[in-house]
Amino acid sequence: MIVAIARELGAGGRGVGEAVAAALEIPLLDNEIVNLVAERIGAPEAYVAQRDEQVESFTERVLRGITAAYPESLSSQGLPDWSEEHLVQLTETIIKERAASESLVVIGRGAPLLLKDRLDVVRVFVSAPGAERAARIAARLGLSSDDALKEMRKSDQHRASYYKEHYGVTDWRDPRHYDLVVNTARLGIEGAARLIVEAARGSLRPTS
Repeated sequence: MIVAIARELGAGGRGVGEAVAAALEIPLLDNEIVNLVAERIGAPEAYVAQRDEQVESFTERVLRGITAAYPESLSSQGLPDWSEEHLVQLTETIIKERAASESLVVIGRGAPLLLKDRLDVVRVFVSAPGAERAARIAARLGLSSDDALKEMRKSDQHRASYYKEHYGVTDWRDPRHYDLVVNTARLGIEGAARLIVEAARGSLRPTS
């Protein structure tokens, strides 16, 4: 059983993923991916970014951490072995390896598309209206409403670019990419999680 979650920044995807993993009693794979990628390329885990959902991209976090830990590694040639493409490939490999060996909830990194051909995957999109998302971002990061909106839009643009670049998807919010779309503004974090758990357990799957 795999629950692959895509989410908008500020929609509460991390909280939903945690609640689903707890209810199903299976591991959650989210920012741990950063640690695992760092191990594969020989960087220490100590540099890993905060465990909350970040505005900056996954690749930016990894590169920021590596260059902070190894400033001498910078050169005129840059970091060819730590390119975005290489990091994305490592991320996909790690997700596939974990999904092949155990049940888990995985958040972000294109997981719903990466694992779409597996029959045991429930692909979920966690969403909320812009006003609610901005309010969550402002509260969590201590930002003004205007700055929260800017961060929200920056994240949306990054995720749209990520899906287009690596999965050829022009609209990452298209519900056809998912088995279930949940609105946390209507359902709440726990309500959304309960719906996903029901789907994962098969009660919402066709019986024919």
